[in-house]
Amino acid sequence: MYFLYSLLVASGLVVSAPWLAWQALRHGKYRHKWQERLGRLPESLAATGSPTLWLHAVSVGEVLSAAPLVAALRRDHPEWRVVVSTTTRTGRATAEARLSGVAGVFYFPLDFAWVVRRVLRHLRPDLLVIVETEIWPNLARLSRASGIGVLLVNARISDRSYPRYRLVRGLLGRVLAQFDRLCAQSEDTAARLRALGAPADRLVVTGSLKFDVPADAPAGVAAVAGRLEGRPVLLAASTLKGEDEVLLETFACLREGTPGALLVLAPRHPERFEAVATLAARTGLRVARRTALATDPDAPFDVLVLDTIGELAALCAQATVVFVGGSLVPAGGHNILEPARYARPIVVGPSMSNFAEIARVFLEAGALVQVPDAATAQRELLALFADPTRRQALGAAAQGVLDRHRGAVGRTMREISAVMATRAVAAGAMAGVGR
Repeated sequence: MYFLYSLLVASGLVVSAPWLAWQALRHGKYRHKWQERLGRLPESLAATGSPTLWLHAVSVGEVLSAAPLVAALRRDHPEWRVVVSTTTRTGRATAEARLSGVAGVFYFPLDFAWVVRRVLRHLRPDLLVIVETEIWPNLARLSRASGIGVLLVNARISDRSYPRYRLVRGLLGRVLAQFDRLCAQSEDTAARLRALGAPADRLVVTGSLKFDVPADAPAGVAAVAGRLEGRPVLLAASTLKGEDEVLLETFACLREGTPGALLVLAPRHPERFEAVATLAARTGLRVARRTALATDPDAPFDVLVLDTIGELAALCAQATVVFVGGSLVPAGGHNILEPARYARPIVVGPSMSNFAEIARVFLEAGALVQVPDAATAQRELLALFADPTRRQALGAAAQGVLDRHRGAVGRTMREISAVMATRAVAAGAMAGVGR
């Protein structure tokens, strides 16, 4: 079955090669340190003799979720070397900026047996910790066969992805059996993992690490935040194509009755920064890009395009109302916890399947406004700017939900420490890599 899986992966890579080449040429994707994806890691990551934990977090959201976990690992187990892999370039940049004390960051290797073996020989990890639901058959199988402890933490299976997983239940059941511990965000995800074949005695519900991510202001963001302070600010977070137009139209209506209002557009993907700035400029409004403010900090603007990575959460503190994107289009939504940390009122569209459990908790607490379409989103956003009492109530409720659900880091750390204690670590752990 693993051979068939590897054959399918290879076929998929061949079929998608033209698209990957186009992405590399047009947007620079996958070109950066591409050799790492084939298992050729820098010598600085080679085994040192210290026990090593390899943590994988696919992109920005997963890296930020893992940040408090990494801090706890460094605090409670300073003798362990922590290395981190990501799949995306933005994820890597975030890891390098936010995960202090790790031994290094590299790109996640392709899940071919020969590539995985090369990486395992180089790193010689004692523990592999995978964040959320990056379930890679060859990596899990070869790690387990090599005596490496394997954990899935902050696991979630969305309504959208569950039917796809069920199609490969036979393979997935075998892969999930390779994990020493599966730490689920919710009872729903735990039930789905059991249905997919996960051993019930290795499943535990630990909650979402996202609730424990601390408020953090990167160096350099204070000057930008100062430009927003005291102004009515509509912050559109992690927008996708088709949403920016709605926010720009809403902002035009907002400006008619709200002098001094500002719009912050934060596109989800860096390759859209230029297009969103151009779209905003076509409205005739004064538009500034965040990166341009570094050289011209006093440039006037009505619309700020946040074309940086890692500053969005800090700017939530200056927002009057926050719209979280990926939700008006069928993309499953994005993280609503960042504005909740600053007690901000939050509006989302109908598509929140990626954060269904979190959205449900917020809705039940009266801490989130969910709308069915763009027209209703516009009405609700404008109504919130006109109603400070409702804004305050929504923000306080959101912060309350956040406070009540903290603690996932501690529960996850207990599971990691338990696996650390029961696995054979250091010297002999890699004996089977060559099999």
